[in-house]
Amino acid sequence: MLRKLGLASSSVALASLAALALPGAPAVVSSTPSAVPMVVVGPVIKSASTSPPSASSCKTAYGIACYGPAQMAAEYNYGPAYGAGYNGTGQTIVIFDSYGSPTIRADLQHFDTAYGLPAPPAFNIYHPEGNVVLNYNNLPSPANFNSKQLATEVGWAYETTLDVEYAHAMAPGATIDLVTVPVSETQGVQGLQNLEKAQAWALANLHANIWSNSWATTEQSFNSSAVIKQLNQLYAQAAAKGVSIFFAAGDSGVANTNKQGATYPYPTVNYPASSPNVIAVGGTQIGAVGSEPTTIASHVTEQVWNDGYGAGGGGYSTVFPETSYQVKASIPDRTGMRGLPDVSYNAAVISAVLIYESFDPVYGAGWVPIGGTSAATPQWAAVDAVAQSALGSQGYLAPKLYKIYRTPSLYSKAFYNVTSGNNSFDGITGYSATTGWSAAAGLGTPNVSGLITALGSLH
Repeated sequence: MLRKLGLASSSVALASLAALALPGAPAVVSSTPSAVPMVVVGPVIKSASTSPPSASSCKTAYGIACYGPAQMAAEYNYGPAYGAGYNGTGQTIVIFDSYGSPTIRADLQHFDTAYGLPAPPAFNIYHPEGNVVLNYNNLPSPANFNSKQLATEVGWAYETTLDVEYAHAMAPGATIDLVTVPVSETQGVQGLQNLEKAQAWALANLHANIWSNSWATTEQSFNSSAVIKQLNQLYAQAAAKGVSIFFAAGDSGVANTNKQGATYPYPTVNYPASSPNVIAVGGTQIGAVGSEPTTIASHVTEQVWNDGYGAGGGGYSTVFPETSYQVKASIPDRTGMRGLPDVSYNAAVISAVLIYESFDPVYGAGWVPIGGTSAATPQWAAVDAVAQSALGSQGYLAPKLYKIYRTPSLYSKAFYNVTSGNNSFDGITGYSATTGWSAAAGLGTPNVSGLITALGSLH
């Protein structure tokens, strides 16, 4: 069962802001469809020490496992790359969010200390669309936390914290650039344009080729496909300049909403994840519900995320035709349209990752289990940073990933093929995982060290 910071039909398909119905979970705030980021948030866990709770203690207390950077490194075989000195050094990951978090610098420092991570070489925060004003900073008491605007700002703070902490955790040698805007993205009506303006500014000024984004809108919620194509010109320009832009595919499987919050009665996908010029990141879960491990010594078999709290986004665009590199890879696509996701990563609530936050005006500071393709996306950006620290600039990564897929010996080294599960959700029938690419899990999840080897062998 979920409680929402905002309604389930929130008009931001930002890989889903919901609160688990567990003690200490963020409070329910009623609203009409509005800009509430869709990150799946668990309870704020107080601790007498600075150490995060263990996966086993989370499972005992809440019925879900909760993992940290070491477990993700084991699950996706970062170890040999780290051992060779490849940890993102010399790379920059640019993260785009609305509002940001007022405590992100201190929270990242606490997170790093608890997990024994070094500080990033640099952590820069930019506001190209104007300074952010956070209303919840001025609450006379938590009892005043009763508006959808405050819930929106707090939701984006959770999103920002997740993005920054896990992009850094998995590529600790990379610089982190956080770019914020002072409004929220709302179903393509407002905010999305501000985020794109901020991205255009980043493309012109930051000269970094790895971007992470965890926000989206159902394709059908735009006024026309022409609007989407116009917006997509920025991503085409960025890809042509060698920028890999990672976008969360969404947390409701194939069931996405319109501007009024009603679910479309047929399978849908989200934009910008559906753009042919970005890398769409879907979701998996580690273990089945009730059998997720509390320790991970090496890769544990995954399935498509669909644990009752959410499901990984995927399907086929109604706007963009299949990309040339997908055509060459002969992905299963009867529609002739762009298929997504391209790749996947752990995103489930039952196998959540832990963040540390101190901004929450109601529950205060603590460790928080958090899930969603918002958790998967910054970690895939980190995978790119680790690979580029080993191999040098890889440019726009998507065509190379599909080229690897076309060579079975490379594919088996670079990816863990996800072959079970589906992304049907909320009564809408979705797609099933299968051997090779699927519209539920894409190419699969990364074997990071094997992916570096495979990329290095391409000509």
